[in-house]
Amino acid sequence: MALNSQYDAIGKGFIQQYYTLFDDPAQRASLANMYNVETSFMTFEGVQLQGAVKIMEKLNSLAFQKITRLVTSVDSQPMFDGGVLINVLGRLQTDEDQPHGYFQTFVLKPIGTSFYVEHDMFRLALHDCDEDPPHPYMQSFVLKPLGDTFFIQHDIFRLGIHDVA
Repeated sequence: MALNSQYDAIGKGFIQQYYTLFDDPAQRASLANMYNVETSFMTFEGVQLQGAVKIMEKLNSLAFQKITRLVTSVDSQPMFDGGVLINVLGRLQTDEDQPHGYFQTFVLKPIGTSFYVEHDMFRLALHDCDEDPPHPYMQSFVLKPLGDTFFIQHDIFRLGIHDVA
């Protein structure tokens, strides 16, 4: 399969659709349609989950009632199997909590004329230090086997700076 030349539009469109559904409690359950029953993986704040049922159990267990989100950047890369690697930098606030930066990475895999979420990794940009912390950053690698070692096929780096007033 060839590289998908529409990767940037696919990435940005997916993020808009995903967060529209996620951020509306009445629509959140429909996210299950974006995950595969067996081959989707999620890492949510270090907790590993596999399959749409377990992923949706986690998403439905989140206790907040209201979420406000600002997406600062969406970086996408085409993958050699026709999929799309997406990194998101943003800031969110749940209920009356303080706003926090977050990073989220998705790997979309082609299925027919559409995609499903094969990998989803979410992490709040929290730092447990007393001094002025350095800027958070996110870097995602996709490694491919090469003999008895690996090589980096994809690398996305984003400094966690929010350019907003």
